[in-house]
Formats: sequence, C-alpha cells, structure tokens
Amino acid sequence: MKNRLSAIQVEFVLLHLGHHAELSDKLKEGIYYGEKPAPGSPAVYFPASEKELDPDRVITIEEIPVLYPLSQGSGTFYTLDEKGLRFHHDLLKSIFHLLSGYEEVRNGARDDYGRFPYAESLQARLGIIQKPVVNYYMEIILKGLQEFCIKLGIPFRRKGIFEKPILMLSHDVDLIDAYDFKETAYKFKQLLGLADSPYTFRGKAADAFTALYHFLNPFSRTNPFWSFERLMEWEAERKILSTYFFLERDGKYDNSRYSFQEPRIRKLMKALSDQGHEIGIHGTMQSWDDPGALNSTLNRLRKESPEPVGGIRQHYLRFKPGLTARLQVEAGLLYDASLGFSEHDGFRYSYCWPHKFFDFDKQQIMDLWEIPLTLMDVTHFYKRELDFEQSRASVKMLAGEVERFKGVFSMLWHNSFFNEREFPGITEHYTWLLDHCLSLGMEGITGSAIIGRMSGSEQDKRRLG
Repeated sequence: MKNRLSAIQVEFVLLHLGHHAELSDKLKEGIYYGEKPAPGSPAVYFPASEKELDPDRVITIEEIPVLYPLSQGSGTFYTLDEKGLRFHHDLLKSIFHLLSGYEEVRNGARDDYGRFPYAESLQARLGIIQKPVVNYYMEIILKGLQEFCIKLGIPFRRKGIFEKPILMLSHDVDLIDAYDFKETAYKFKQLLGLADSPYTFRGKAADAFTALYHFLNPFSRTNPFWSFERLMEWEAERKILSTYFFLERDGKYDNSRYSFQEPRIRKLMKALSDQGHEIGIHGTMQSWDDPGALNSTLNRLRKESPEPVGGIRQHYLRFKPGLTARLQVEAGLLYDASLGFSEHDGFRYSYCWPHKFFDFDKQQIMDLWEIPLTLMDVTHFYKRELDFEQSRASVKMLAGEVERFKGVFSMLWHNSFFNEREFPGITEHYTWLLDHCLSLGMEGITGSAIIGRMSGSEQDKRRLG
C-alpha cells in the first residue's frame, strides 16, 4: 500500500478503535495523522508511512510485528511528554492493511475454488496466524490514549461491548443423509481404489457394504449425518445458542442434496428456532459471485425459515474481496461468517472481534459485519492432519488469545463430522472443545446476537424484520 492512508481509511481504523473505547470529540480533534500538530495544546500524533509494505523490513517490538515501521532504532511504540502523545510507527496503516483485507487485494492469488490461499498470506509469511495482531495494536494505542487523557484531564472510558469472551458455535448443514445413493456409490469407489480412503481394504469393504445395507433397507433408521438431536442436547446442557447455516442443492454441485421445502428440514428449522438457535444461509457454490444465485437461495430460505435470516457463510469459504460482500449487502444480509483459511485455523484478518468491510473500489466503509472464522473441524483433521492432542493445544492457544481480548471464538463443526470409525474419540473431543471454551468464561451466543451487541442500534433489527 503506497502513500499514507486517506481520510476515509483513517476513519475506518478509528471506527473499529471506537468499538473498544469511547473516543470523545475533544479527543478526536486532537488526533493528527501524517501532519505535525499545530503549536499550542498537547496532541496525539500518528506518523504516516509513504512506502509500500516490505515484509523483509517488518520489525518486532515486544513480540508484535510492525508492518510499517518508521524508526528502525526505536524499540518502543510511543512517547508521552509535554508535547503530547507521539507514536513512533505507522500503526494506523498497519491496522488498515490487516483489517481491511488489503493483502488479499494486493496479492490476488487464488486456489482452485477462487479462495485466497493461506500459503500466500502475510499471516503465513510472518508466522502470526495464531495471534490477533490488530487487537494488540489497538491495545497499544488505547493504552497510550488513556495515559494521554489522564494527563490532560480528558474523559476516557473503555467499552465493554462483550462483558466476557464469546463462543460463536456454528454448524454448516451440508450433507444430511449418510447412506443415500451418492454416498453409497462413493464408498464403493473407495473400495475399488477410485477415491482416497483412510481405511485398509477390510475397512473399506465394511464401509461400502454397511452403506449398501442401509441404502437398500427401507426400514433402516440409521443415519449418522442426522446428528441434530445430539447437537441440540449438548448445546442445551451447556446453555449454548448456536447458528445453523443451511445449504440447498445447487445445480451441478452436489455438496447438498436437500431442499428447504422438505418437511423434515422445515421441522428441523422450527425445532432449532424454538430453542433459541439461529437459522442462517449457507451460500451455494455459485452465490459468491452471482447475485441471482445468492438472492434465489436466500429468498427460498427466508420463505421457509421460522425466523428472519440475516447471517451467511459461503460454502467452501469462497469469498471474493469486495464483490461477495457487496452482493451480501444488496441481498439485505447483516453479517458474513466466512473469513477463515481452509488450510489453517487462526485469525485470517489478525482480529478476534467482528469488523466492518472496506470497499476498495468505492473507497468506503461497507454496511456489513464480518464475524471471522477461527476454527473449522475439517481444517484440523483433514488439512493439517492433527491428532487430538495437537488439536487441543491449538485450541487452547487461540481461545486464550480470544479470552485475553474478550473477543469472539468462532468454531464451525459440521453435523456430519462425527465419524467414530475414522476418528475414534471425535465426539468426546468435540464436547471437550465446548467445555474448554466455557471454562474460559465464554458465553455461547448466535451470530445475530453478536451483531446486535456490536451495532447497538435498532437499525439492524428493522432491516431483519
């Protein structure tokens, strides 16, 4: 990012800083970015970097990387003296670079699904995927502002939007029938060596013929993918309200094989809603860049859902910077929950709080919230191939960072991801994850409830209604 931040980009940063503390008009008037304060009263000065990001020139202070350093010899973030509060590096630009997703726009790399790859990210290059660096930046700035305000007698108050850290537990409802024709056929492909399988020949044969038995038996009620009663039971026991993102069949893509109009789906959605859980839309493979595809599937869900639908997670986490968010805004959605890396858990935008999107084409702040995805089941056990001990260690680290900043730990667990043959102990591991989050004092609430607290206004509720 060449040149200093524009006025609207600075506003974007201050908007999010304002979620953590009250920035009075008097305090804002004394903040200068890239221009020397006028003589007189002490002021807050943020220097501006005119240079493009060079990852090889990133410096580290107190284990926190600074993307846009201005004084290589300075080992501190700021100085407070009779002239005011002076920051030594361009922290505002560093925040904007990460929080706006500029790196994905700047880089432009895409995988086979059109997603920005983790391997191309700044988080991978700097090794910061498990640290919400933007939260650390903001804490540094707020600490300096607090000291400045105390010295000058200016009112300054930290905000408590979240009185405790939040667990956003969600379930993407992709596959719901373990023994339908296509699932059964796939198991025979595995048996014949035409598809990958984690089992020996005996295991593959047992899988295939078990599936065939249940597929051909009209009286069989066995369906391990239909785990919703257990999910609701576990959540009720722990007083967790979660978000269920429903995905309908999408033309040539068979990642879902059900429709919202099916009686069992309508009954399920009502049962979930009656217990306080949220119904969200799982955007189809085509909906990430096709407004017609997004609006048609969303309208069908809204017609069948017993409650307003305001949240979305794109299938396969497909998200095109700028375009996907604009389509979601135009569809009347309030928040997205897609921004995590498929290949690695952690903080994709280096932030563990909900945040707004920035439209680089129109250079404006968008009226859409993002609840960043922290962890997905597939990431740990298929992408990273972790064992349970490694998975728990990673969760402890990430959840600890969220607890530190009273942020949001967003965990996605598919209703179909309880295969005890493939992962013996996976059910116990899942409930351990829930219990660990609760042991840190996390409150389990839905995505819409999170956004309701963040927005603090009735405007979003009217849009949903």
